[in-house]
Amino acid sequence: MYRSTLCYLRNGGKTLMMHRTKKENDVNKGKWIGVGGKFEDGETAGECLIREVKEETGTELHSFIFHGIIYFRNDEFEDEEMYLYSAHITDKQAEAIDRNDSCPEGELRFIPDEDIMSLNLWDGDRIFLGELMNNNIRISYDLTYEHGKLVKCEKVPIRNIFFDLDGTLIDTGEGIMKCAAHSLKAIGVEVDDWRELSFFVGPPLVYTYTHRYGVDMDKARELVKIYRERYNPIGVYECTPYPGVRECLETLKNKGYKLYVASSKPENMCRLLMEHFDLADYFDDIAGSTPDGRIDTKTQVLTELFRRGSADDPSFIGESVLIGDTRFDIEGAVNTGISSLGVSFGYGDTNEMINLGASTIVDSMEEITDSLFKSLG
Repeated sequence: MYRSTLCYLRNGGKTLMMHRTKKENDVNKGKWIGVGGKFEDGETAGECLIREVKEETGTELHSFIFHGIIYFRNDEFEDEEMYLYSAHITDKQAEAIDRNDSCPEGELRFIPDEDIMSLNLWDGDRIFLGELMNNNIRISYDLTYEHGKLVKCEKVPIRNIFFDLDGTLIDTGEGIMKCAAHSLKAIGVEVDDWRELSFFVGPPLVYTYTHRYGVDMDKARELVKIYRERYNPIGVYECTPYPGVRECLETLKNKGYKLYVASSKPENMCRLLMEHFDLADYFDDIAGSTPDGRIDTKTQVLTELFRRGSADDPSFIGESVLIGDTRFDIEGAVNTGISSLGVSFGYGDTNEMINLGASTIVDSMEEITDSLFKSLG
């Protein structure tokens, strides 16, 4: 089964469609589809998407929304695992695409949304495009074709739930912010009130040091060491689980979900916290960053969890959702190709999370179970 991406670029009530007419040996010959293509070695879904959209349309995508994975199984061609995206583009970008006649795959045209179903589409495409036109976020199907005809269509359920840790499972803000204030003294920054440093909660530390304070990577790593001088013995324990965490995890476990921690915090610290609060047994695996920087971002943490979890389960990624409190969580989910849900009680911006493609936002741990059914199916 090969992996690919498919994206529908939308602008002002129209959607970019490609009429596949330019290649003779094309399984999509004569059909109208979106833009995208096969993964190259080592690419994430987001990286593949950006490259393919650039190659086919000339457009640089800076943000996009992940909807789900579509599995195509058929008796004539190799099976396909397709990551479905959409993106809203500007009038200027749309005009540039209209002037572009160099697409190697087919003819590009913006089609009014109300006219799309009258095009020559694959039967399965009609199903997920209909949901896309209705502005649904999670759209994930297992489609089976025989002799070019759709014979089976099943929705892909959620079975695996990845939880961010800081700001989602545990309010670790006090410890993180106090240790950040401690580390900033090394570059001459005095913080009167540690509560002003809430932006440290969520992102990788090196990201915050480099982007907020303009230090280079070597200095950022030095600040991380100073931060951890206080965090490891003291700051790690300056935290408390959010209300209802244990009850939520117990409910989800009893319903048969597999639960995971996916955090940018060092993995040993994640395990220490889960054990300290007697929560470790609820999780099938716990993943975090590594001291050598090999795994640092949320995308890298998720990729590591996929590696561990998908060896014996080819549907692992398509059946997964991430729950987090910042744009870094939602961006990680979008980049790797899983659905996401945001929580409002953490340290992120709920509007940012919605704009990046979170299926919904919940206000408490108690709401998570209901939202998984209503928003994600």
